[in-house]
Amino acid sequence: MSGSEAPPTTRAGRPRRFEAEDELRLLLDAALAVMERNGYVDAAVADILREADMSTRSFYRHFESKDQLLCALYRREAEAAALRLQTKVEAAPNPRAALDAWIDEILSFGHHRTKAARVAVLGSPGAMRAEGYAEETRHAAKLLMAPLETLLEQGAADGSFPLADPAADAPLVQSVAWAAAGLNPTRDKLPRPEASRQVRSFCERALGITPQR
Repeated sequence: MSGSEAPPTTRAGRPRRFEAEDELRLLLDAALAVMERNGYVDAAVADILREADMSTRSFYRHFESKDQLLCALYRREAEAAALRLQTKVEAAPNPRAALDAWIDEILSFGHHRTKAARVAVLGSPGAMRAEGYAEETRHAAKLLMAPLETLLEQGAADGSFPLADPAADAPLVQSVAWAAAGLNPTRDKLPRPEASRQVRSFCERALGITPQR
């Protein structure tokens, strides 16, 4: 090739309408909207694509199945919830206030209208049958429990929680708070003031906290 000749050109394919990250976000947003309307079982991929205004090709660039999409959505929502929780706990001035912040945020999953709606669709019986769902729930539980275990360790160290055994107590406290929020299918949701009272009463007894007057 002489120096004056232009290099061969490659014919460009049809450009994407969105960057991959934006495309993924729009698909997950659309999936959540459709699932909140129809439930997981009745949320068809075609409905999700129509909501997102995307093609089948866009879907299969990111997912092999609707179950895989659900797991990605579950993880996104869990990580966002864990970040909110971590931020509130870290902003608390002491371990006791951090525990109160943690309890309040967990209870909001069952009592805040928007959060409760998301929890309901992502925790529906149909969604629970999705391939990979169990792994995502375990991942989410660890994310939500991590700041609790940390604040229990801090409270044990400074004497705020004299009876605390952080590694053993964190799963128990989380289970009690989850049930009080109505997120355990074997127990009805309590009114929020009563749910808060019961969880705090349990923590006072389990952790050796002196009740506030």
